Amino acid sequence: PPFSVAEAAATMYPGMQPMPGPGMGGMPGMGQPIGGMPGMGHPMGGMPQQAWGAPQPPQQAGVQPQKPAGGAAPPPARSTPNLNVGGAPPQGTSRAAAIDAIPVATPAEIPQQMRMGGALEKSGFVRSDHGNRGPNWEIVGEDSQILVVKVGAGEEVMCEPGGMMTKGKETHPSVNMGSMGLACKRCCCAGESCFRVIWKATQGDTVTVTPFFPAKVLPIDLDKHSGLFIKKKAWMASLGRNTDFGIQTAPSFATACCAGQGCCLTSITGTGTTFLSIGGTVVEKTLGESEELVLEQSSLVAWSPSVRLDVIRSGNCCTMCCGGMGLFQARVTGPGLVIIQSMSYEKARQAYAQAALGQKPQQSGGLGIGVS
Repeated sequence: PPFSVAEAAATMYPGMQPMPGPGMGGMPGMGQPIGGMPGMGHPMGGMPQQAWGAPQPPQQAGVQPQKPAGGAAPPPARSTPNLNVGGAPPQGTSRAAAIDAIPVATPAEIPQQMRMGGALEKSGFVRSDHGNRGPNWEIVGEDSQILVVKVGAGEEVMCEPGGMMTKGKETHPSVNMGSMGLACKRCCCAGESCFRVIWKATQGDTVTVTPFFPAKVLPIDLDKHSGLFIKKKAWMASLGRNTDFGIQTAPSFATACCAGQGCCLTSITGTGTTFLSIGGTVVEKTLGESEELVLEQSSLVAWSPSVRLDVIRSGNCCTMCCGGMGLFQARVTGPGLVIIQSMSYEKARQAYAQAALGQKPQQSGGLGIGVS
């Protein structure tokens, strides 16, 4: 006997009901011809097919189907599939209410393989997602990102020298050092530039700022994270001049020499939004009381003032000499927030240099004591 599309669907998806009307959702196609052309429910090649959604003729009670000639048993009755799971919404139901009525699988019903970030969540890390858009700024791009700032009349954007990519004719630069003492500390002790460039708009204009190497842009709300310690060369720009930089001596000689942050640590305070340039994938973790985390020195980007930074040995003598991790690794102890990057500027610089020389990229190896 002819086998319709509806019967095929019933075989593949038992228990499903058809959508009401001549076609699926009342639209032509699945149950009627389109423009005179044979559709999914139109007879094709002389073989009659049952249209989806078409009502079945009722069978009278007590009437048995007649057996064909030869005494063979009649073919078993096939049920029409139900493609309207849950039934059609009541007449007059709004679109929003109909969408809200769609059942959603709970996390317990989703297979473990399909869950996003299962291992990351269990480890306590989260992706650093501080937003990519503000009232007058937006971060554009995927890997090598740029910062686009819409500045009004009299508003300013402060950034590192060479950070500006584009500006309008209504924006004019000026150079600021903050103070002579702080500029000297920032230049001599923290490895930063002693100058800061201020871009001020006389009328509404747009300024775009880029990191100094292919990196992502991470916004930091200083109203929540004022006093945050940051890695050298991590600061990129700030909205306005309400950002101050402090210099603090490393807590120990070992930390100053081997933690990868230098003998002086840079802190950032103020209000508003500031932006850091970070390479690769960015994750963060809020450490609990006395919770420790060991990491490669250049991966540490920022940490709360309540977090203690020190160093530990990479392992035994063989590991320190041949493990490619150097003699020491950085260790942070909670409580507080730590922000980590996967591709630091040092790693990228080393990879580019090795590629330029035709060498195979390798880990640091050698002594690798982390002196910067």
